[in-house]
Amino acid sequence: MTDGAAGTRAAIMEATFAALSKHGYADLTIQTIADEFEKSKSLLYYHYETKDDLLGDFLEFILDAFEAEVDADEGAGPEDRLWTVVELLLPPDIAEDEEAREFRTAIFELRMQAPYDERYAERFAATDERMIAAVETILADGVEEGVFDVDPEADAELLLDTVMGVTLRTVTAGTDDRNPLAPVEALVERFRA
Repeated sequence: MTDGAAGTRAAIMEATFAALSKHGYADLTIQTIADEFEKSKSLLYYHYETKDDLLGDFLEFILDAFEAEVDADEGAGPEDRLWTVVELLLPPDIAEDEEAREFRTAIFELRMQAPYDERYAERFAATDERMIAAVETILADGVEEGVFDVDPEADAELLLDTVMGVTLRTVTAGTDDRNPLAPVEALVERFRA
């Protein structure tokens, strides 16, 4: 992809992020995305035939950014790398950060389309597999270095399920009065060798 095309894609993704955070999935349209996009609506249609095509690319864009953040932290120790992943998925200030909460709410809305749309189901399954693989690698490195005493495969899934559950509760049940990372901290403490 050329720099111009990459820049256009990034601008479209930023507009999608803004529109999804503001309007949620149910009220998201190409028009609401175009309202956040500095260029023309026709440019959106040039790159994407449908809203679902755009959202599929948006999920891929988010995952690529997630993996780049995780990869950028490769020089750190396993526990620091693990917390990088956790805090990317569940920011410590999510209870106070309205944009972070709105964005995660929108992602859950997208995830809730998976039972009804095979394309979403496949995209989220692939996303989950890639996130689990990243955490599994970190945990395996931690076992090798004597930092963790875990089954990397099983505990990677347990950690991500815990993070997703805490995120869901935080964005839907208004659990602002507690530290959202407390359950994850307790789990990571059990992982230590």
